[in-house]
Amino acid sequence: MTARAEPGRDVIASPAAMEATTPREKSLISVRNRAPGTTLARAWAWLAAGRWAIHALYLGSAVLITSIYWEATEQLYTATLDKFVAGSANKPFAYRVLMPYIIGVVAELNGFGNMKFADIPLRICTLFGTMILLRRWLRHFVHPLLADVMPLLLGVILPWSFLFYWPYDFAGLLLWTACLICLVERRYYLYLLLFILGVLNRETAFFLILIFAATQWETMGRARTLRWAGAQLAIWLAIFTTLRLFIHPTDGEGVEIHVLDNLIYLVSGYGLGPFEHWFRLLAGLGFLWLLAPWHWSKKSVFLKRACWVLPGFFLVMLVVARFVETRVWYEWIPIAMALSGQSLMEFMRREQTAKPASENLF
Repeated sequence: MTARAEPGRDVIASPAAMEATTPREKSLISVRNRAPGTTLARAWAWLAAGRWAIHALYLGSAVLITSIYWEATEQLYTATLDKFVAGSANKPFAYRVLMPYIIGVVAELNGFGNMKFADIPLRICTLFGTMILLRRWLRHFVHPLLADVMPLLLGVILPWSFLFYWPYDFAGLLLWTACLICLVERRYYLYLLLFILGVLNRETAFFLILIFAATQWETMGRARTLRWAGAQLAIWLAIFTTLRLFIHPTDGEGVEIHVLDNLIYLVSGYGLGPFEHWFRLLAGLGFLWLLAPWHWSKKSVFLKRACWVLPGFFLVMLVVARFVETRVWYEWIPIAMALSGQSLMEFMRREQTAKPASENLF
């Protein structure tokens, strides 16, 4: 029999126990025996188990994406990082206050003269945290191994959207993902707190209210769902109004209208212009939309109901956003990843079913 450790004690295995264990277990036992204390033994065991490797990959990817971001983007003269922090950016950018405030605080506490030195570590942490949350979110819908790998797709998806500098986009993706996790796990009060932060970060958090209503009405009951959705709408309106009462940018428009620009973008261009424009739109989510609809009937009910909000989101973005900036679809990355992951799992299941039993290695 394999020797087992009592709580708070190091493992001391007998020769018979060492022979009965697998090579991996032998490695862990050997490491623990060399460690002088329980804490150090656990640290060595954690390193030997290799669980840190996926987090190292996430961190390395976050550093790489941040490096590419600062090389590939430019700051608009109407909304530079310094103007964001000073609260003097043009409308409507000045109303997205969460990340500029955090960047300003970090810069002040550390004595940074250049706000970029505060933005870079915060952006790395935001991306790293987003990958951790995406992993947790995806484990509700796909195989754990697939959930471990898919967050790394951000390294492919995000660079397509790098055009202009914005301090709040990655934070919006993190907060949106966290809110979706709270809805799946039914942690409603934490969701409400994150929703408030999301609204302070960017007003598109409004669509979380619709996703909440679409996905929770059976779980919470219609009456309670309506009360919660109404409370969120009241919070959104209160923050939306308060920011516009206390912040008075001198230039810009409160609501930008780009519907004509977007329609022209979709149908015009030189040579292969329209093809290139649509190609860029699809690439904005790493072409996940091409994979997401497959085997729709097999998809999670939560994901399918969340997609009820997508047509409305598209129409609003058609009016107020610029399709040339594919970052406007960031909020849908978690849902697109989960749908695509479920499609991949169904593909693999059908392939394994179609193979003769002798060819099924797993």
